[in-house]
Amino acid sequence: MRTLLAVTEPFIKTEVTRLSADAAAGSSVTLAVESSDGFSESAYVVIGREGSELAELQQITEVVGGPSQVTVGTLKFNHQKGEPVTLYRFNQRKFYGSTSADGSYLELTSDGSPKDIQVDDPQGTVFEYTGSTATYFKATYYNSATGDETAIGDSEAALADETKRYASLWAIRKHAGLAGNPLYSDFRMEMKRKQAENEINSAIVSRYTLPLSEVPPLLSYICELMTAGYIDYEEFGKDSEGVKWLGEARALLKAIQIGRQLLLGADGAELGRQTDTGVLAGYPDDEDTDEAHFSMSDRF
Repeated sequence: MRTLLAVTEPFIKTEVTRLSADAAAGSSVTLAVESSDGFSESAYVVIGREGSELAELQQITEVVGGPSQVTVGTLKFNHQKGEPVTLYRFNQRKFYGSTSADGSYLELTSDGSPKDIQVDDPQGTVFEYTGSTATYFKATYYNSATGDETAIGDSEAALADETKRYASLWAIRKHAGLAGNPLYSDFRMEMKRKQAENEINSAIVSRYTLPLSEVPPLLSYICELMTAGYIDYEEFGKDSEGVKWLGEARALLKAIQIGRQLLLGADGAELGRQTDTGVLAGYPDDEDTDEAHFSMSDRF
């Protein structure tokens, strides 16, 4: 799996104003702003401080002046007077892959492209490529309302970060039934994935050498189950599907711990094992040839 991080560049941001009154979450919300100059219908705005968990990207449905007001189709969170409202030229990023830096780039739609710009993540928009063909990657800006897109040629080719993540955010989102739900951000999902990976590693570290040389499909399935379980349990409590998913994931981890289930690589061979698994260390052993350094009469 390869992880791409597309930083949001300043050139897509134009007008900036601030809320002149508190705004409550809901549908078709009218925002009172200090100035609506430069704002237009169908454009996109970020409400809140970019990079904070409560920042959100929404589309404008109406703009009026005197007093200045901007109406958005949906407001997910409550916002307070004084928070910034920033106009964005684009609302999504498209991701492309190629076998060479100067080759032909194809959009990675099967991995979730295009993606909404993650204004709640200070790092930018995270995209995960689970295929094996592409080596070089590019990201463009896209406006889903107008169809405008920046040129692929203007994007710099980059080698994605090779990470040993156990499951992709896209696979977890689909397993949890959140593939079409933008209200649960990738930022929150990443926190749950880290929690699942930590629990997995703590369970298998006594048997396998970490980091693993590769991520077998069984471990990816366990991570999907566990992360989706955390999310579902957090949202719906003890009667949710998440309880079942967590139980299934932990049962598989237990089977790995006791050796009933093995982690196999792509070649069918077991991944690297801890050499002292299940062996008690003591003195003397069969490698000690010197005389004993203590006797039964010694007192300590």
